Amino acid sequence: MQTVEIMEKTFDSESNDIALYLAMARKAEYEGHPEIASYLLNVAMDEAQHAAEFATLLGKVKDTRTNLVNMLASEVKAEKDKAKAAKIAFAEGHEEAFQFFEKSMQDERRHKEGIKKVLSKLGKGLNR
Repeated sequence: MQTVEIMEKTFDSESNDIALYLAMARKAEYEGHPEIASYLLNVAMDEAQHAAEFATLLGKVKDTRTNLVNMLASEVKAEKDKAKAAKIAFAEGHEEAFQFFEKSMQDERRHKEGIKKVLSKLGKGLNR
């Protein structure tokens, strides 16, 4: 079981690296370093591939219907969590955080609706 624990930690680490490296790429682009930004973006995508492989090895990836149902549950939870976080950020006067929680809450809502649409199509026998 030590291997599974290592894979879980590695999956988490790779997943965190993706977000961090994407943020670094954005910052490099903003600072006028497009070549560095491109390199950092490529590294982030490599990390995404690593994380995807570990997700598969760990059994986190199921059949498409199950994946979509699980995604839908996650998006519903994320939308609620971000709405709660937005209220907290607003109450604490963190305007920038509040605005981002609001925007990301809308993204989660859009994801949720898209997943519902795809599930509906899948239920009608499309995209098999």
